[in-house]
Amino acid sequence: MTDILDQAVQHLDITLTEQAYPFMRYLRMMHTDHYPLWISYGSPAWQGDSEISIQSRHLSKEKLFDVTHVLVVKADRNFNFYSIEALFGETVITLNGFNYPGLDEYFASGEINTLAVKSHESALRAIENSRGIAFIAMKTRALYTMNKAGLDRNKFKLVDFSSIIPPYPIHLSYSSTVNKKTKLSIDKAIAELKNSGKVDQIIKFYQGI
Repeated sequence: MTDILDQAVQHLDITLTEQAYPFMRYLRMMHTDHYPLWISYGSPAWQGDSEISIQSRHLSKEKLFDVTHVLVVKADRNFNFYSIEALFGETVITLNGFNYPGLDEYFASGEINTLAVKSHESALRAIENSRGIAFIAMKTRALYTMNKAGLDRNKFKLVDFSSIIPPYPIHLSYSSTVNKKTKLSIDKAIAELKNSGKVDQIIKFYQGI
């Protein structure tokens, strides 16, 4: 996300300072207005009344890309996903603070057990160590984390989960104080980046493709 944004603003009169935080602290920073002017990422799928919705109140008109969800499973596990019932009685790995549309009712009822961890790498390590049947993840982010952490992809298999969590778009998101002119300038730059193929190149680089 940072590389895409850096590329987009390099010819604009905009100065960015990069900050990275664990997810829950990142949300708290937004809610406390620690940084009055911020740009992050969000999705229309995350809009609502939950704490995470602050990421999606002011979205860019231009989407960056679409994400699909997968179940990351240990490669040697005998697991076949045919419907949500395949997860009943199992433990799935989730991330602290994340919302999982379509699954909350099963978590609440106890039909699906959860083990919440703090990071994507922790989740993949938990799968590697057989602490759960599957990690629910965005495919792009799962591949990125495997690449960054130096994990052996052959130890995992990715099972399509789009029948439960349909694909949705990712946009830039803005604090309410970012002015309209700035947002329009960035939107135009993002469109140009997408048309040039640079957004796809950046994503493939981080996935190790």
